[in-house]
Amino acid sequence: MNHWIFRKKRFWLAAALGLTIFMITLNRADLRKLGESFQEINFYWALSALLASIASYVFIAAVLHRLLRGMRHPLPFADSMRIALVSTALNFVMAMGGLSGMAVKIYLLSRERVPPSSTLSISVVHGFLTNTVAVLFVYLGFFYLYSEYKLSAREMEVGVLILAVAFILTWVTIHSIVSEAFRRRIWQWLMLAFSWLGHKVRHPSWYQPERAERFFQNFNRSMNLLVRDWRILLVPALFAVLDWATMFLCLKASFLAVHYPVDNRSLLVGFSVGIFAGLFSITPASIGIMEGSMAGSFYLMGLDYDRALMATLIYRAVYYFLPLFVSFFFYKDFFVSSAEQLKTETPSPSSRPARPRGQ
Repeated sequence: MNHWIFRKKRFWLAAALGLTIFMITLNRADLRKLGESFQEINFYWALSALLASIASYVFIAAVLHRLLRGMRHPLPFADSMRIALVSTALNFVMAMGGLSGMAVKIYLLSRERVPPSSTLSISVVHGFLTNTVAVLFVYLGFFYLYSEYKLSAREMEVGVLILAVAFILTWVTIHSIVSEAFRRRIWQWLMLAFSWLGHKVRHPSWYQPERAERFFQNFNRSMNLLVRDWRILLVPALFAVLDWATMFLCLKASFLAVHYPVDNRSLLVGFSVGIFAGLFSITPASIGIMEGSMAGSFYLMGLDYDRALMATLIYRAVYYFLPLFVSFFFYKDFFVSSAEQLKTETPSPSSRPARPRGQ
């Protein structure tokens, strides 16, 4: 993981695209009014937005912490907090419907000596609990738009497409967690795909059907344990709801910080637009995409574009970019560079057994 993200040309092209969109979003605003709004920011409401952001990340960590306890792999809360923060932050950098954050979470949990099958099941359920609430916000936001505003045929088509994608992802995830037969069917399809790929590359060493089947059996058992004992999921589900509630409060406090109180229904629409933009963004940290889509949605609902944009920027700063900056302090602690890993795995000359003379 040695900073490979930042060496990829595609990353920098996506970053350039995001910055271009961000600059276009800023140019649409009255920069003088934007500067005045910045100078008049209410410190206490801005601090409230920051505290709501911190509370949200604490609740994300609490979901993971309680799941680990329920699966009999307890970790100190500080470790759960670091894992949740780093995986969430890197998921912002490379948003792929939550898959990048799940992959990082699996890796970080494996470094804490949590069995691989358990890391996958815990990561799947953790992502499900946190993202399902997000999907509910997307549904609520769309239905409010549909009921309060007259949408064009094209806007309706885009809305239906968004809801269809959200529904399919939720349906697949729920069935993967609840239904053992569905899990096995998905696994068989994956194995067929890997088998086909293995034939194409002449059976690489990484494709080992026996080990893969043992992994699935362990993963299946851990998933069944989570599903059968609903008490394991009760408290994490409560923390997931609190996570999104405090995230919404962060956005509300951001608007109050620029002296622009907005009704909760309008905030919900912009909030749901931002959630969806963050799930499938083509730019790192959704730069440009989220600012433009959220400020644009508020403007289409009749709100002042400049003040809505300033509030969105405060929200993005305290909920996305500040945690991303903080996570960099833990980055080197978690991800061992290739050179360091090779150094630790290669025995020193003094530790090697002496060769007998004459050999």
